Amino acid sequence: MSIADTLSDKLSRFEKYNNKELYHIGSSSMGFTVTGRLVSGVVGFIVIILMLMITFSSAANSIMVSELGGTKAFTADVVLTETTGPTLEGTLSNEGEFVEFGYIIDDVNWDYLSEFRISHIDVQVIWDANGGGGGGRQVTFDVSTENDTAGQSQNSGGGGGTIVITQAVNQLPETVTDTADSAEDFVQSYETPGEWMGGKFTYTSESIGALLTSESITYTISLTYYTWEFDNIREIVEV
Repeated sequence: MSIADTLSDKLSRFEKYNNKELYHIGSSSMGFTVTGRLVSGVVGFIVIILMLMITFSSAANSIMVSELGGTKAFTADVVLTETTGPTLEGTLSNEGEFVEFGYIIDDVNWDYLSEFRISHIDVQVIWDANGGGGGGRQVTFDVSTENDTAGQSQNSGGGGGTIVITQAVNQLPETVTDTADSAEDFVQSYETPGEWMGGKFTYTSESIGALLTSESITYTISLTYYTWEFDNIREIVEV
């Protein structure tokens, strides 16, 4: 039998099936007849709906990845690690005296430009008034970077205290999601150069009306930086 004859035979059988009465619901005068054509139509309709659902789902995923700009989508948890940096200690004896540090005096110990995974940097000064007498001194703490020399400034007064100034570099949320060609590219896309930190601590004014054995203040300036790492990197979509 030729292919044409086989095809003709199959079509003939399918047509007979479509015209066949498969089931009758109700009486002979009033009822509903289920034919082969009805079954074929229902099955075909279900198949079409399923195909459309799969197509739209795939298209939606493709659009999502396309909008994000990569070929694969990744997500990861962000973990921070604390590291202690340089420390500077000393004494300021008189009103108007100050000490500078970091990029301002070309001290490379405060240079973190080559660190590409820094979240933020804390620069802190702990200061204390010598000689008792209830304090009453005033100090100013200025912290900046080589790229932002205006920086931030805070004042403090009394007999001592602690000032912490935070320099944001690349602070990430607890979880990140983005697209890239690979997990390695995904991580590298978040890397950015750090900062060369610096600043100035100034003894702005002495106490007034107090009998002190010493008007000097002591200080300890320190830096702490926080680096991020990606944990549990997982691929969520691939096109």
